[in-house]
Formats: sequence, structure tokens, C-alpha cells
Amino acid sequence: MGFKSNGAKVNRIEYRSKAMKSLFNGKDLSGWKVFPDKKSFFQWNPQGWLSVNNGQGDLQSEQVFGNFFTQVDVKTNGKHLNSGIFFRGIPDQYCLAYEAQIRNQFNETADQKYSVETFNPKTNKLEGKLEMNSKAVDFGTGAIYRRIPARVQASKDNEWFTLSIAAYERHFSTWVNGIQVTDWTDNRPINDNPRLGYRSKPGAFSIQGHDPTTDIDFRNFRVKSLDE
Repeated sequence: MGFKSNGAKVNRIEYRSKAMKSLFNGKDLSGWKVFPDKKSFFQWNPQGWLSVNNGQGDLQSEQVFGNFFTQVDVKTNGKHLNSGIFFRGIPDQYCLAYEAQIRNQFNETADQKYSVETFNPKTNKLEGKLEMNSKAVDFGTGAIYRRIPARVQASKDNEWFTLSIAAYERHFSTWVNGIQVTDWTDNRPINDNPRLGYRSKPGAFSIQGHDPTTDIDFRNFRVKSLDE
């Protein structure tokens, strides 16, 4: 993955897979740490995939990233299972991060109602709320959870799909199987906790175990820093 930038904005993104760094070794959890006192079970299966099962939990990267492009392959082994890829998370804190949602549930009609906060890009003050109707249930795969729902469904349960996330300063975008499903700018006031405001500092990636039904595989977790 190669990137060319001009000032504060990334103007061009070129895909060169050899430039991306793998965060998985396919053998053990080196470079990652399991958040203590939770119920999720993280293990490598014989195919070299990371399998996540059981209740709530969090597998957090030891490395931190600020501006980056990342891709990970995901397969949900059940109907409408829930998980997420967390990023720019506060190290050693449970789920205090931005989240790219994983949930392959979209209705035929836009009957899901969301209220999305809007902030002034210059003053970072709350302006109001944008009411949205969407087909995505619980924001949908590729959403920035709690911030903006996915535009369209581009993945299915029981099939491998690729989730891509780009983060550059306040600008965040996601793709599912190469289809862009979100494009969002975090105009909230600065805060170390991404749940409360815009986090500018680098942070950890996390893989979420959501609940007792969790049965999800991950492979090919790779990243390119945009700060190098």
C-alpha cells in the first residue's frame, strides 16, 4: 500500500500490498494482548485464522497507530453476529476507541432510524442532530459505530469479506469488499477518549468479542502507517 500526501490531506492512495505490514503471524498472539477478566476466547485454528468465540472480550494490539490504512479479512460463522475492529483506542483500556462495526444485517426497507450529531468544523461546537433512515441494523458492517451507519450492504454471513479502514487526522473512511460504505469527519472537540470526542493521538487496534454467540474468524490483518 503506497500513499502520497500533500500537506495535511491525503490526495492519492495507491494499492501496493507489499508495503503493508502484517499484524498477524498466523501462529500465536505475539504483538497482541487479551484484555483480562473477560469471557472471549481467542485462538489460532489449523488454517492460520484467528477464531473468536464466546462472550465479551477484547484482543488489543501492542503497537499503536494514528494515521493509517488497514485491511482485515473477516468471516461471521452465524446469522447477524456482532463484532468490530476498534482503532485509535486508549491502550490498556477496554473498548475506549473508534469502532468499525461488523454486523451483516440490512433490511429491505430503510426502517432503521438514527440520530447523528453534527458539529461545526471550525468551532467544534455541537450544531444539532441529523435524523437518518437506513437499511442497516445496528449501524451495519463498515459503519463507524455510534457515529454514522453503513450506506449499503456489501458482505454476507458465512462468507469471507475484506474490511478496509482509512484514518487521516479527523477523516475516516471504510470499505467492505472494495465498496465504500462510510465517509465521516470527526468534528467533535478534542478528547483522549474517542467515545467522547476527537482523538488525535495514536492508539491501539482491537478485535471485539461481543457476546456468547460470537463465532468469528479473522485473517490477513495488515496495516500501513501514514505517519512514516
